[in-house]
Amino acid sequence: MRRLVLALGLILSSCTAPPPVAVPRGPIALAVAQRGWHTEIGVPETALTGPLATLGPARLHRHYLLIGYGARYYFTGHHSAGTAVAALLPGPAAINLSAFDDLAADPARKIIWLHVSQSDIDHMLAFIWQSLPRAGAATPPVIASFNNASMFYAAQPDYNMFYNCNNWAVDALRAAGLPFSNTGLHYASDVQAQAGRIAAAQEP
Repeated sequence: MRRLVLALGLILSSCTAPPPVAVPRGPIALAVAQRGWHTEIGVPETALTGPLATLGPARLHRHYLLIGYGARYYFTGHHSAGTAVAALLPGPAAINLSAFDDLAADPARKIIWLHVSQSDIDHMLAFIWQSLPRAGAATPPVIASFNNASMFYAAQPDYNMFYNCNNWAVDALRAAGLPFSNTGLHYASDVQAQAGRIAAAQEP
């Protein structure tokens, strides 16, 4: 009987999930925001550095700069049936920069806060800057603007259903040193699930 109990204990212990890996926690709260099928990243205005901080919406000095990537013709157009199809087809991409004072003011936006260092933010902003082709110019040209607080810029790489707004957001978060993975990821809910686990691992 004792051997049976020991064997059962070994089996149960082998099935137990390992404890979560500790994730470094910094002083800056970074927003991983989901709105429908779309993922965006909210950076505090006080943490904006480098050339990205010189672009239109960033110069408004609102509390947050929300950054997202998507299919250019869908992202910059009207949400009609015709442009909705463009969100499923491969093609050129765009990055949207939007300035906000309160990210939580939109009840449709779900936010998970992750805590990083300024160095982490700097690496992520460098990745985002490299996603903005400039064709020799000092700053990327604006390709669409609905107001001074929301502007769109051409982006690289091109968009497709296997590399969409959620995959790009994960690559940006990985550039910040956060342990996200693009393996098997397609939906904004997948990003939020990973963000939730990382946020739990960052809790003191």
